[in-house]
Amino acid sequence: MKKFFLLAFLIIIFSVNLIAEEKPFDSGRSSTKALLWSIIPGGGQFYNKQYVKAGIDILAESLIIGTAIHYHLKMIDAYALYEQTHSQAHYDQYNYYYQQQQNMVWWWATVKLLSLLDAYIDAKMFNYNEKMKKLDLEFEGLGMSLRYNF
Repeated sequence: MKKFFLLAFLIIIFSVNLIAEEKPFDSGRSSTKALLWSIIPGGGQFYNKQYVKAGIDILAESLIIGTAIHYHLKMIDAYALYEQTHSQAHYDQYNYYYQQQQNMVWWWATVKLLSLLDAYIDAKMFNYNEKMKKLDLEFEGLGMSLRYNF
């Protein structure tokens, strides 16, 4: 039930942003297209000409999906052994692989959400004047200061 409400919340947030999209400046890129391209791993970043981010996204999603598939196959094997032997050890192994597979699915969803948000924000900020958003990070002794100029 919590997952349903989380999914409904995310859909509402994204649909409100897509419907009531304000353009304070002409970014040159459509944030809607960036979101649609983000369905493909790294697609939104390629659309925004952020090739390093696209490579990182493709690598991260591929590793997570590959690991999830690996755990899924191990889970199937462990369950087949459990059905043959009805051993608690095999059931525990099956349960372990099931939990690991579910963890990978959640990690994939997290990476996908961050990729979507990154593509959306990059599309909004595509032609933004760099002098207007100067960000300074300074380290002084043991301290650190962050300055954002508007």
